[in-house]
Amino acid sequence: MSGNKVILLEDVYKIYNQRFGDVIALNGVSLSVDEGEFIAIMGPSGSGKSTLLNQLGILDVPTSGELLIDGHNTRLLDDTRLTRLRRDKIGYIFQKFNLIPTLTAYENVEYPSILQKKRRDDSGRAYELLESVGISRERAGHTPNELSGGQQQRVAIARALINDPTILLCDEPTGNLDSKTGLQIMDMLTELNDSGRTIVMVTHDSNIADYADRTIVLADGRIVS
Repeated sequence: MSGNKVILLEDVYKIYNQRFGDVIALNGVSLSVDEGEFIAIMGPSGSGKSTLLNQLGILDVPTSGELLIDGHNTRLLDDTRLTRLRRDKIGYIFQKFNLIPTLTAYENVEYPSILQKKRRDDSGRAYELLESVGISRERAGHTPNELSGGQQQRVAIARALINDPTILLCDEPTGNLDSKTGLQIMDMLTELNDSGRTIVMVTHDSNIADYADRTIVLADGRIVS
């Protein structure tokens, strides 16, 4: 770890206005994550884990407080700059993979690169990433419904890495996998962290959280430990 803060939250609130009253999803959260750290986030259902991860992924912005990603204050950026920051700095690995069903594995991995560079990948990087996570060129031509859950999660990891992000966000990355495949995915995430990636992972499994450098526990929108 370098000591550089790639994530910094200062007194962050996220409040949703509902017909029946305000819902405080994040209640004054302060947190810093150093470059190269591996952080696990745990807590009961409704504790604010998904809301916090959505903030870190710039899928949402705080109601109040400061959220800095790679030195950029998200509350001061317009939609275009938020989109660019999310695209270029953050890789998101979803629990349910979120692969585009009509595209092949290769095309799913290539897609974020096309959004960034406005052209097809001609560097071979998409194939290299797929091979690095154990997906052969033959498998790369298959659509998601032709792949196992573990293979789909590997494709999702390759897709998250295509734009060389500073931060990897993982939402229950083993939640839809059998235990053996889940451990293989965690070994892969550990290798990515060892190579310098900053990883923030939501999990309900304390055994999975043990892979992290430290664990943050949320309850009622607050960090309690």
